[in-house]
Amino acid sequence: MREANQARSLALVILLLLAGGPASALVGADVADRTVQRFTVVVAGAKGRCSGVVLAPDIVLTAAHCVRRGERLQVGGNLGGGYQTGLGPVAEIVQHPLYTPGDSGSPDLAILKLAKPLPDRFVPAVLNPRSPSIGDDLIVAGYGKSAAGDSAASLVLRMVLLRVSHSIRGWVVLTSVGEDASGAGSGDSGGPVFAYRGMHSLVGLMVGVSGKQTKAVALSAHYDWIRETVRKLSVP
Repeated sequence: MREANQARSLALVILLLLAGGPASALVGADVADRTVQRFTVVVAGAKGRCSGVVLAPDIVLTAAHCVRRGERLQVGGNLGGGYQTGLGPVAEIVQHPLYTPGDSGSPDLAILKLAKPLPDRFVPAVLNPRSPSIGDDLIVAGYGKSAAGDSAASLVLRMVLLRVSHSIRGWVVLTSVGEDASGAGSGDSGGPVFAYRGMHSLVGLMVGVSGKQTKAVALSAHYDWIRETVRKLSVP
């Protein structure tokens, strides 16, 4: 009976997270260090701003719900905090072939081809084919608002350590480590989720939040699609 109740509780948590809105879990987190800043960008369009992670000098991974095909987008970022738009317009948007708008269980991933390479201060993140496990501590980063409830708050890249509390069918649920919990802001969707073992390696992408729990896509199931899409977009 206890196992059945635990299974039902886990299923409820997953369903709530899959129905959650855009990720917004990093208000109050630390300003990202220089290494994480080199991997992470802002993706700005008519729908607002999200985050993204650099896969190649002219290729960025972000959340599919942040972009629309044919939409005019700009990618920006800046070392040392704050952000700049206009670092590179987006020339092509490739959403995951299984992504369906409104279906929160579909792969919420999109790859952006930029019209020109990013400045040299940005470097590609290393893809890690390993799937995160329950109990793993992961570094999450995003360009969400730096102050809750302040519409004029500047967007600053922030990072926080979160722990995998649940994992199911290509999704992971992340919760705070220790007593310090990040508050809520906006703009973190598409932010990278890194494992750290002497170097940062990309294992997930933030796409939703419910209360103090963050939903992320585990990239292991989509590793081949990401690599193949990057290869095709890199062909002159």
